[in-house]
Amino acid sequence: MKNWSLISFIAFTFLVSSCESPREKADKVEEKVVTVVEDVIDEEIDVIDDFEEFIEDESEHCTVYSKLRNSRNLRDPNKMHIKTGREVGMHEPFRKNADFLAVRDSLLQCGKLQFVDDGLFYRKKRMKHSYPYLTPEAINLLQEISVRFNENLKKRKLPEYSLQLTSCLRTMESQSGLRKKNKNATRDTSSHVFGASFDISYWEFYRNKDGRLCQQKYLQNILSKTIREIRNEKRCLVIKETGQFCFHCTVLR
Repeated sequence: MKNWSLISFIAFTFLVSSCESPREKADKVEEKVVTVVEDVIDEEIDVIDDFEEFIEDESEHCTVYSKLRNSRNLRDPNKMHIKTGREVGMHEPFRKNADFLAVRDSLLQCGKLQFVDDGLFYRKKRMKHSYPYLTPEAINLLQEISVRFNENLKKRKLPEYSLQLTSCLRTMESQSGLRKKNKNATRDTSSHVFGASFDISYWEFYRNKDGRLCQQKYLQNILSKTIREIRNEKRCLVIKETGQFCFHCTVLR
């Protein structure tokens, strides 16, 4: 009898499920998606808490950690970056470096591009294959990431750090030159050529109080959390580049 009862229950459940409307099924799928997202967020918070033990020595040392935890779900397709970069940035890339330099001043005057100077919470690395220029929207995104990163540091009673900006606007010529130097550089078109994308390091951070360049494992996790928050707000697209140890960010709006 118990077996027949179990079979009857399964049959009834299947019958009810098959009679559900598309809206009811969609609601159940949405509930599952929300649950998965919440699980990922909870796990990310746990990951950050794992590194609280290192904080008490943080003021004295710039400790190097060789192994970094992978940041899940931070890999939007490159074709999405390219499509978005073309829509919100320069509509056509510059073929040659000389082509960009010839119109740079006019682009600055009309406000399509802005020079990227060091900010309160980010600093430029010397750029060999890109130019320190971005669209105003991309600069606003960079500033927001750096400020919110430090807000998350403050919540954990950590000192201020500046992000390291490693790449901005490229031409087709400079992208080609990068491929010759770096085997990890994309063979496809890079969204850097539209001026709406930039790279920030998750491997090295400048400690503001003394200017030291530090490599801290838990800082990457806090930066990942910060970028994920902004990405979930549909402010940007992100690719975590493991070869270059950076987050490739493209502004959405």
